[in-house]
Amino acid sequence: MQKSLKVLKYLILGGLFTIPFIPLIVSSSLFFPFITGKNFYFRILIEVIFGLWAILAIYDKRYRPKMSWILGFLVAFIVSLTVSAIFGKNPYHSFWSNYERMEGLLTYFHILAYFIVLVSVFRVEKLWKWFFNISLGASAIVAVYGVLQLAGKLAIHQGSIRLDATLGNASYLAIYMVFNIFIALFYLAREKEWYAWLYVPLIILQSFVLYHTATRGAILGVLGGLLLTVAIVAFLSKQKMVKLIAFSVIVVIVLSLGGFLLAKNSSFVKNSPVLKRFASISMNETTTQSRFVIWGMAWNGFKERPILGWGPENFNLVFDKYYQPILYKQEPWFDRAHNVFFDHMISGGIFGILSYLGLFFSAFYYLLFKKRDSISVLGEEKIFSVYGAAILTGLLAAYFFNNLFVFDNLISLLFFFAILAYLHFRVTHPGGEEDDEKKEAKNPPVIKMEESYKKHALASLVLIAVIFGVYNLNVPGLLASHALLGSFEQTNAGDAQGAFGEFQKAISYDSFGSTEAREHLLSFTGKVISQKNIPISFKNKVFSYSVSEMKKQIASSPGNSRYLVFLGSLYNRAGQYDNAIAILKKAVEISPKRQMFYFELVTSYINKGELKKAVETARKAFEMETSFGDARKIYALTLIYDGKADLAEKLIKEAYGSDVLADKRFVNAYIKINRMDRVLEIWKKLIEKNPKEVQYRMSLAATYFEMGEKSNAIQELKKTIELNPQLKTKLEGYIKQIQSGAVPK
Repeated sequence: MQKSLKVLKYLILGGLFTIPFIPLIVSSSLFFPFITGKNFYFRILIEVIFGLWAILAIYDKRYRPKMSWILGFLVAFIVSLTVSAIFGKNPYHSFWSNYERMEGLLTYFHILAYFIVLVSVFRVEKLWKWFFNISLGASAIVAVYGVLQLAGKLAIHQGSIRLDATLGNASYLAIYMVFNIFIALFYLAREKEWYAWLYVPLIILQSFVLYHTATRGAILGVLGGLLLTVAIVAFLSKQKMVKLIAFSVIVVIVLSLGGFLLAKNSSFVKNSPVLKRFASISMNETTTQSRFVIWGMAWNGFKERPILGWGPENFNLVFDKYYQPILYKQEPWFDRAHNVFFDHMISGGIFGILSYLGLFFSAFYYLLFKKRDSISVLGEEKIFSVYGAAILTGLLAAYFFNNLFVFDNLISLLFFFAILAYLHFRVTHPGGEEDDEKKEAKNPPVIKMEESYKKHALASLVLIAVIFGVYNLNVPGLLASHALLGSFEQTNAGDAQGAFGEFQKAISYDSFGSTEAREHLLSFTGKVISQKNIPISFKNKVFSYSVSEMKKQIASSPGNSRYLVFLGSLYNRAGQYDNAIAILKKAVEISPKRQMFYFELVTSYINKGELKKAVETARKAFEMETSFGDARKIYALTLIYDGKADLAEKLIKEAYGSDVLADKRFVNAYIKINRMDRVLEIWKKLIEKNPKEVQYRMSLAATYFEMGEKSNAIQELKKTIELNPQLKTKLEGYIKQIQSGAVPK
């Protein structure tokens, strides 16, 4: 039996030591390759090793976790999220989340299991040292990947200058580097051997990559965390030289920040893409203003449901209800407040945010104030040395600051709870440097015969639960993700039948992936019904199936405007304007200040011929926020369709200084009221902006022909031939037809 338990222990350790390599996982065969692969691996791994730990703990009580304030607050946090999910707005989504985030209640259950296994199995200091040093090794690989991106050897996945490595997101990479920088500092301060200096080049490499992520919250968090670290050392160290060095570092950091502020308008700063992002920080910056608006919306959502919140993953409902028109400058769909604390206020209400903050407060208490049993003197007799406490406090402060501006992801959660687990270990095992394995060998657990049958039965139940959980919690989602990616591949290959089959397969697994499969199915359907070479019978089949599936999604997601708008848009593309109007009105009821919903309604009304309603709807959208240029243009368009071109042109001139814009959307409107002179001006303006665009010149030639100006039409066709000689034969044919008096075909 002892050998079996030992095997269990080493299997668990082997699994835990693979966790630091999760940031390296990129699954190109799955939808959202930077997210899904990492999360599914973590979930399956934790389910297996948690089951193995449970069996180990059944037979050997020494592997059962001890209590601390950190564990208490973590349990309270998970309980609050669970209750909030049950009584929230969308329990299903709260539990499962989606492929893009994978941060629902299910993930937090796994985080709790991860924490429990860590603190129960890592019972000696050397195991923690191995765990964190393996993480540092993995971070070096990720950092080298980032350097290769900077050198142009590997692509930056976000398509910008900001490094993202195997995380696929600059912000995710940044906070990953932050954790590892402080972990390396921690062991640099602890180690006494010569190899401690190997941490120095690693810290330099990590800092270099962090800088080139250009993630302002993380970089400022590191600077603030280092400042706090040095300040703690300065005040708590008993060595005068250490105090002097610490205060000197504080002065250098402060002077450096001051120097940057003085030089922020210099050419050196402006020519640096990274420094330029920091120099642009101001209250007037679009991102800053938008953050304040979104936080205000989150606060209103919290006030509406302050006790239990809305449930995890339901910020999108708050965004819908309290949307402010000024947010037209941002992306149309927000599922996060871009502030972890507001996110937890929305998810779990007052209990959720207090229990989450309790994790930080208990950590700071253990780091800075908790003393070893029977000892009451500052310094080495505390749970942590001055240096260790200072560095880990700085790390948590940097993470806390970063969380004011972003949201969490699996990797940041893994590191945060690993650090908390390590603090729990140091508190519950104050003699952490002592090797308890020798004690275990001398005092193996004694299992009485009458107890063994019960324990065997419990172990069997655990094994069955693990098998059941691994399959049901992961396999359907994995298969759906693979099928969804297959649908994209078939679409790109031009195989509409094959793509449709993959969409049906993805939805048939009845997993949380059905939501995203249905969204993309609607986009696919819109393309199918617009293609001329696809049989009507297949178009009708795809359309009917898509509408049916989206109606199921709407029924399962009450209060979510997203799916209503998607369905309304599909109805518009299919020419079913009455259905579009009915569904879009429901979306407007949910989110009455979202201009884009009104724009889709305008499309319905114009195509149906109800121009007065189109004008009124467009006017409402415009008056919500008159600085929104697109709202002004759409309002002007509806006025033109309604025969009020003078009012439309006055509206345009007020904002743009000209009564005609280089905007193709106005062409059909002017054609409808037979204002070909305006159509002509639009094409000329478009050509002025894009002189090499062949299609614009051909359209201008067609307009000249419609106006009876054949010579000008021929002249434009000749210019088009000069731009694109490949069209010579075709366009010369048009010219001959015009010269002969025929209509070009």
